[in-house]
Amino acid sequence: MMTGYRREGRWQLYGSDVISIRLMGRFKLISTVAVAVAGLSAVMGMRERSERAGRERSVVVSGALPASLPPVIVVARRPTLSEILDVVLRERPTAAELAYRGSRASDFPEGSDEAYVADILSRRTSDESLVHRISATLVKEGRRRNIGTQLLVGILLTENPWLDPRAKSSAGARGLMQVMPFHAGKWGCGSVDLFDIDSNICHGVAVLADNLDHSRTLRQALRAYNGCVRGTNTPDCWKYPSHVYRKGRLGQ
Repeated sequence: MMTGYRREGRWQLYGSDVISIRLMGRFKLISTVAVAVAGLSAVMGMRERSERAGRERSVVVSGALPASLPPVIVVARRPTLSEILDVVLRERPTAAELAYRGSRASDFPEGSDEAYVADILSRRTSDESLVHRISATLVKEGRRRNIGTQLLVGILLTENPWLDPRAKSSAGARGLMQVMPFHAGKWGCGSVDLFDIDSNICHGVAVLADNLDHSRTLRQALRAYNGCVRGTNTPDCWKYPSHVYRKGRLGQ
């Protein structure tokens, strides 16, 4: 127990160690400040650790894999023979794609599908109007049915090398593409007149497209178009595909 005596308003301890009340007050103040500083430091340390942990979590989250997406079912189908031919043989743009505005064969833009056809057909006839009409229609119907122009040119020149819209075979096939009368009106071509250039080409290309869709090979489809079922309808009709290839490639 601390003992002492009071002198001039101060408590003094017995002995050599004397502490005044004022010094004790300062000591208490210093102690309080020290406790406060320690507490503040502890709080600041906790806050810093919390912020650091938050930053680390954000780094982990930002580097995480994206949320999983719902599964998607992709259905693939085997392309038809006509679609494969379209990729292989369609190498030139149409005149429409090259902003064609002309009215004669010579007006087709260089490099267009129509110009390619017109160049070949012009070797067969000097009738520019006929060449123009055949070229434009052949390309249009080829694109409509997804068949390459080169193949169609080969068939046209094999079936009707004279480019006679009124041609008629002994078997009854008619027009430029030598279409049999029983096909007339079956393919959404508008007219049933197989001597009309647009109608005949529309029917011929549609028949070829149907043969392509129902044949295993291009040769088989071409023989079917020619009517060469067993090789008895036309002499050497099994050579028909080779004639088509040559005329389509060389225009001869």
